[in-house]
Amino acid sequence: MIFLYIGLSIIGVILLIAFVRFFWIKDGQEIAKEPVNESLAKTYAEKLGKMIQVKTLSYDPDENNIEPFIKLKETMRELFPNVFKSMTIKEFEGEPILLHWKGKKSDKAIVLMSHLDVVGVDEDKWDEEPFSGKIIDGEIYGRGTLDTKSTVFAFYQTCENLIKEGYTPDNDVYLFSSTDEETSGPGAAKAVDYLKRKNIQPFLVLDEGGAIVSNGLPTVKKPLAMVGIIEKGYANIKFSAKSLGGHSSTPPKNTPIARLSAFINDVENHFPLKTKMIPEVKSIFKTAAPYMKGIYRFLFGNMWLFKPLIVWMLPKLSPYGRALLSTTIAFTMIKGSDQENVIPSNAYVIANIRTHPIQNVEESFQSLKTIANKYDIEAKILKSREASPMTNIEGDAYQYLSKIITKVFPDTQTSPYVMLGGTDCRFFNEISDGALRFSPIRMDNKELSKMHGHNESIRITTLVEAVDFYKEVIKNNI
Repeated sequence: MIFLYIGLSIIGVILLIAFVRFFWIKDGQEIAKEPVNESLAKTYAEKLGKMIQVKTLSYDPDENNIEPFIKLKETMRELFPNVFKSMTIKEFEGEPILLHWKGKKSDKAIVLMSHLDVVGVDEDKWDEEPFSGKIIDGEIYGRGTLDTKSTVFAFYQTCENLIKEGYTPDNDVYLFSSTDEETSGPGAAKAVDYLKRKNIQPFLVLDEGGAIVSNGLPTVKKPLAMVGIIEKGYANIKFSAKSLGGHSSTPPKNTPIARLSAFINDVENHFPLKTKMIPEVKSIFKTAAPYMKGIYRFLFGNMWLFKPLIVWMLPKLSPYGRALLSTTIAFTMIKGSDQENVIPSNAYVIANIRTHPIQNVEESFQSLKTIANKYDIEAKILKSREASPMTNIEGDAYQYLSKIITKVFPDTQTSPYVMLGGTDCRFFNEISDGALRFSPIRMDNKELSKMHGHNESIRITTLVEAVDFYKEVIKNNI
């Protein structure tokens, strides 16, 4: 009995410490956002609108759809004449473009990058014409405003302004944009190969990725500047079930579709892949905890105690939570018989997995293959890539970028971020230890949901801040 009392006493002391910490945690300081020049914002938005009006769907050599990219670059030459006059221009097959602004030295070069291509649209579901670049009530609408012509505009406009001022950067600056990022094309790889041949190893590579997100976590109103330090891996896996086929009037048990359904149900209800909170994900919640309220602050402010509970609970409460802690799997395509009265002799389902750094493609595949074998299902990897190398948050590039974010956006808090999708930045990991993913664009959850969706738009005031941000990145380069 005495051991029970001792155990309960220890538990009581631990919980008391947790409650004391809950009240002791210093509230995060809220800093008001500085007002933005509305007139300048409108001028910038009108220029961006001209870029939006060029319908640059991802380059596909089979479709030979290169003309829109040629037109867009002609438009950019008109919008940013000093950039194109002052910088060395290198273009690659498929129209990716790399500009070089020579600095006073080249030992700590920076690469500013974002892509020119956009995804398609369902025009009937848009309130405004999706390639109009129309400005309404302080927002600019159109495909590419978020992803990512706004970012391209911002660093080109920054350079245009600085060149007009007669500024020469301390270090070399490169501007790169691909035309096939949305389709995971090879455009960025061509630029990396070119830079590698010239033995250029950038101090900082800054691509799209995280952004300044408000209300991104429960009860957190504080804008968080999410800097992507790693991209999850990617694989498409085909699961095939075979049979002798037959007529649907005399169906046997365990037909291919039935076995595939049982397999899918098993995976959905008994998640088979590893779950773990890596330090970089823990840092997200540590950064946000002082701005949380109620039970969230109690739990995330006491990670030393509740981390196991959070790791168990978070994937069950949120798909985003699952994605931060595990490899994810989504069944996206299925094929059976071509006729409604024929049992298929071969049916299959395709799953897309996004691999977490704790479990690579092969380990994830083997876990799923083991379950598939129970249902007499074959498994095959169709396409894959591993997670990118992780950029050190204690490294010079991350620390430098964090200081710039704090300077330009003093009302925000910077946090590392695990990229759930892919960007061109992963190619640059080959030549730089400072590959980071951050777009200096403010957005909330509602705006974030418009990415690749309907009525894509951004607030025009974000463009002024983005230009100011890239100015600091270039002028304060170490």
